Amino acid sequence: MSFPFINKNKAQKKVLESSHVLIDSAKKVIKYRKHLLDDSVLTSINLQVSLLESSVRTKDFASLEGQSSGLSRLLKQHGGDIAPETLLGENVESLFIAVLLAIAIRTFFIQSFQIPTNSMAPTYYGMTCKLISTEAAAAGIWSKVWHKIKFCGRKVNIIATNNGTVAIPLTKAKLIRNNEEIYVVPYEEVFVKKYLGLARTKARKYTIFVDRRRYQIVSPIDLSLDKILLERFCKGYSSWKEVIADGKFDQNFDQGKRISILDTKYPITVGDTIIRFEILPGDMLFVDKVSYHFRPPKIGESVVFTTNAIRHFARTPKFFIKRLVGRPTNTLNIEDNQLFMDGKLVATNEILEKLNLKAKGYEKGYYPVGMLAEGLSVTVPKKNLFVLGDNSQDSYDSRFWGFVPEKSICGRPCIIFYPFTNRWGKCK
Repeated sequence: MSFPFINKNKAQKKVLESSHVLIDSAKKVIKYRKHLLDDSVLTSINLQVSLLESSVRTKDFASLEGQSSGLSRLLKQHGGDIAPETLLGENVESLFIAVLLAIAIRTFFIQSFQIPTNSMAPTYYGMTCKLISTEAAAAGIWSKVWHKIKFCGRKVNIIATNNGTVAIPLTKAKLIRNNEEIYVVPYEEVFVKKYLGLARTKARKYTIFVDRRRYQIVSPIDLSLDKILLERFCKGYSSWKEVIADGKFDQNFDQGKRISILDTKYPITVGDTIIRFEILPGDMLFVDKVSYHFRPPKIGESVVFTTNAIRHFARTPKFFIKRLVGRPTNTLNIEDNQLFMDGKLVATNEILEKLNLKAKGYEKGYYPVGMLAEGLSVTVPKKNLFVLGDNSQDSYDSRFWGFVPEKSICGRPCIIFYPFTNRWGKCK
C-alpha cells in the first residue's frame, strides 16, 4: 500500500527549503557585491527575490519552481564566490560553528577526563586488566554485547604456535616509596596507531617466551601487566620476588645478569591460549572548569591539574587527578598512617575521614614517605597546594615531587559518566 501524500509533502518541504537557501544567498550577493554589479542586475535580483518570497509565504508551489530557476540563473551569473549556496554549504557552516562551540565548552566550562592509573582507588579506578575465564569466553552473544556496552573493554588473546613451557624475563627495580628492591617484567616503549591510524600513542610491549619462541603483548603505557602475568603463570604468589625466593623455578641470566629468564614450567602446546585477558578503561569523568573561577578549591576535594609548571614533569606534561589536602600556610604530617593538618586530624569530607579511620576499602590509610616520611612535616608555601592520592600505598603525588601551583588547577571532577558501575554518578 502506498501513501502518495507523504511523498508529496516531503517534496514540497524540500522545495521550500531550497527556496529559503536561494533567498538568503541572493540577499548576501546584494549586500556584499552591490558595488560590483550594474543597477539593472541588482534590480533583477531584487525583483526575483520579492516574487520568490511572496510565493513562499503563500505556498504557491506552482510558481516556486520557475521563480527559483530564474533566481538561480542570476546568482550563477553574478554571485561570484558568495552564491550559489547549497544546503550542503549551510550544513558545513553549521558544523563548523558546532565544532567551535564544542571547543569553547571544553576550554571554559566542562571537559571529559579519563583516569589513567589506580592512584585514587577505590574512589576512582584507572585502567585495569583481568583474565578471561573459560566460562566468560563461552558466554552467550547478548551477555558479551552487554559487557561490551557496560565496560568497553579490549580483549587480548595470544595463541601458541609451538610447544614448550612459558618463560618470562625479569629485571630488578626499586620502589619509589621505600627503595625496596623488587622484580618486574621489562617492557619496551613503542608507538601504536589509534583513531583508525590518524594518531599515535605510546604503549608498552612485553615479550614472553614459549621454548625460546617470542610472543609479544602490547598494553597502554600506564598499564602494567606484571600482576596478570603472575596470576596466569605463577598462581598463588603475590610477587615475582616471592616466586624467585621459593627456588622452585629455573632462572637463566642474560645481559650481564641484569635480566633473568624465569622458566615458569607452565606447559603449552600448539593451539593453546597462552594468555587471554581484557583491558578495562579507567573511569571517565566530567570536569567542572567553572566553579574555581568563583571560589578556591576546598580541602578534601579531588582536583584535576596540569603538571606543566611542576619541574619534575617539565619534559612530559600530563593531567593528574589527586585529592587536595593542604593549602598555603597549612602544615602537614603523617602519624600512624593518619594525616594531620596544623596538629589536627584531617576529616573535612567523607573520603578523608575514611582514610584516617582506615575504613573498608581504605584500610591502609596514609603511607609516610618522601616529604611526609615518619617524623617529617611540610608547610605549604603561598600560591601552592599539596595533593595526595587516595591509594596512598601506590600513589605518585606531592610527597615525591612537591607542590602544585594554584594556577595549574584545571577544575574539579563532578560526574563519573562511564563505565556503568556502582561508581557511576556524582564524584566524591
